[in-house]
Amino acid sequence: MEDLRGWLKEVEGLGQLKRVKGAEANLEIGLMTEVNGQRRGAALLFDEIPGFHKGFRVLTGSMLNAKRLALTLGYRDIDSDQQLVSRLQGKMIGFEQAAPQYPIQERSTGAVLQNRQVGAEVDLLKFPAPKWHAHDGGNYLGTGCIVMTKDPDSGRINFGSYRLMVQDEKSITLHISSAHHGAINIRKYQDRGEPAPVAVSLGHHPLYLIVASMGIPYGISEFEYLGAIAGKSVPVVRGEMTGLPIPAASEFALEGFCSFDDFRDEGPFGEYTGYYASGRGKEPVINVRAVYHRDDPINLGAPPGRPPHDYSYVNALMKSISVKESLMKDGIPDVKGVWYHEAAGVNFFVVVSIRQRFPGHARQAGFMAAQCQAAANHLGRYVVVVDDDIDPTDLNEVIWAIGTRSNPEKDIDIMRNSYSSPLDPIYPDQGKIFFGSRAVIDACKPYDWIRDFPKVVQSSQEEKQQVIDKWPEIFK
Repeated sequence: MEDLRGWLKEVEGLGQLKRVKGAEANLEIGLMTEVNGQRRGAALLFDEIPGFHKGFRVLTGSMLNAKRLALTLGYRDIDSDQQLVSRLQGKMIGFEQAAPQYPIQERSTGAVLQNRQVGAEVDLLKFPAPKWHAHDGGNYLGTGCIVMTKDPDSGRINFGSYRLMVQDEKSITLHISSAHHGAINIRKYQDRGEPAPVAVSLGHHPLYLIVASMGIPYGISEFEYLGAIAGKSVPVVRGEMTGLPIPAASEFALEGFCSFDDFRDEGPFGEYTGYYASGRGKEPVINVRAVYHRDDPINLGAPPGRPPHDYSYVNALMKSISVKESLMKDGIPDVKGVWYHEAAGVNFFVVVSIRQRFPGHARQAGFMAAQCQAAANHLGRYVVVVDDDIDPTDLNEVIWAIGTRSNPEKDIDIMRNSYSSPLDPIYPDQGKIFFGSRAVIDACKPYDWIRDFPKVVQSSQEEKQQVIDKWPEIFK
């Protein structure tokens, strides 16, 4: 795995990088990113941003298609979603098992330390932090960042991707949903009345963003999991203020402490649900003690919004694979496919395809898909289970199955008091404790008379191809 600059060189070689000069940080970069994401366009590298030093850059649209996502994962011979899903089948469990073989590799120096500002020298305002959406409550320096925290009990390091809003030259607010490991770590320090050490990388190889968004099982190091994907240990430097590991090849990093009693207004922010959910609220402040960056640093942006957005494609594909493997690891037989749909903000609508083997198999698969490790600590709403003759990625087929194979009075089960968060748009801004619900829809043929279920009116592919070949002037 090379650094972000090596990745950009390869992407440019594919003809999938566009350089943009002169776009404004106030909304224009965000607008261009939104349009580009909806078109599944090239990666965009913004430079010469008015009001900022030339060379202080922002990258968006990094992984909008299978080719660039595959490249990020180390596969250079893949061009389609189907090829990538096939290549990744069974890999996630293998990465989990191999992770301990790739402990971080500590170094005394790294590219990220080319420039260093400490204490009074720190000035976050010299780095371009776009206002991504028209009604955002501020400028967000961190959208594709990774945030490192430590469990004060075990010493275990976690990293995840969370949003960071600039407050002033030396402070930035951090928004993390309560079930995420980073939030749990910070609360443990707060409960002790101690400041929580935090380090942030704001520009890095996009593989970090993939791993940060996956929900790695608790107890497995994200750094080691990333090393297992890359096939080599991750080189890091230790932050001189916090002692936390920072990717040695990071473009731009900061470190500091979240005080147990310092909270400031944050938000609203246009989120992956497609709404300005969570409103404006008090969030913990990182008091930044040190900033490190390479010459001409690149900030990796991944702003969410109404889907499809900058990273919804990545999230949909990787989560679909992760949940399928989680179901298989938990012993659910004959899971043929899992797909999270971008149209519902990814997390809110998942389809599971199975080959029914016993009474209750569909319900088992549905409930586990709602509450397995890879899914339970994220927002969710609907789980649909279909037979293996239904393509879970095709909403036309899924809706047909729901409409013709499910009986609403007995095939829709509701799970109550499940996890939710302030990002869920159906809850009011002033809510404090969030419980959600899940609907599990069994859209499979009734198992008790599955063999007698009406036959599907559909010709075989071979029969249809014969007609197409015979009448080419009609079907050309």
